[in-house]
Amino acid sequence: GGICNICFANPNPSTISTAPDFLRGSNITNIDLLGLRYITSVDDGFLSRCCSLGMVDLTCLQNISSIGRHFLSECPSIETVDFSSFENVTLINDYFLFECYSLKS
Repeated sequence: GGICNICFANPNPSTISTAPDFLRGSNITNIDLLGLRYITSVDDGFLSRCCSLGMVDLTCLQNISSIGRHFLSECPSIETVDFSSFENVTLINDYFLFECYSLKS
């Protein structure tokens, strides 16, 4: 078995500005991003190729202004993503939600 659930601890907002890409290709099914609520940008490949991930709640990421390439790309099981807090996003790079064939809302 792989990782089923993952939760980010609450980082110091002055020490993290970009979400890491270490989750790329993991088998997570559930993710809690609350600990990343102070980040301002997301690097390339964040949560890409997470084949078992079915839903992502991004409402805590209110400070995001830029999103790198392949954000949530190649996640064939993902059905729901909540982007309601992305009001400050000014840049979305290539392959955003690329090949997320099950996406419904």
